[in-house]
Amino acid sequence: MVNRLIEIIGKEAALFESFLELLEKQQSLLVANDVRGLNEVTEGLREKLTESRLLNQQREELIEQIKITNAVEGDLNVTRLLEIIDANQADRLLRLRNLIYSLNDKIEQVRNQNAMLLNRSREYIGKMMEMLSRIDTPSGQYNAAGGSGRCDGVVAVDRRA
Repeated sequence: MVNRLIEIIGKEAALFESFLELLEKQQSLLVANDVRGLNEVTEGLREKLTESRLLNQQREELIEQIKITNAVEGDLNVTRLLEIIDANQADRLLRLRNLIYSLNDKIEQVRNQNAMLLNRSREYIGKMMEMLSRIDTPSGQYNAAGGSGRCDGVVAVDRRA
């Protein structure tokens, strides 16, 4: 059972690596403003999340079986699991744990960068919408002669983009 658990955790680590690759691709697509590519990457991320949920469920079921088989009370974490498995399995499990921690940190960093890019994009869109909403609204501005009064500005918008 422990070997099966290590196999599932290895699959989770591989899944996290591919998730990180998709997030990095998403970041470059955000910068390039490639909407179609972003939609494809977003769908890929959803698929990875679904796979992750399935692996998580399998891992939890296997941990429950290991707890019952080894009469473990309470939570079964890696530290407690290391006490009941052999040295080879323990070494593999520790390497996977360290890899997953490292991947998790990288995923968090890239997700935060992507969120910042999205927020910045929303700000630009908001500013552009505000500018567009003022096109037909006259405001008290200085006119060419230096006096104040109605000054209608001309804004050109390329709607093909």
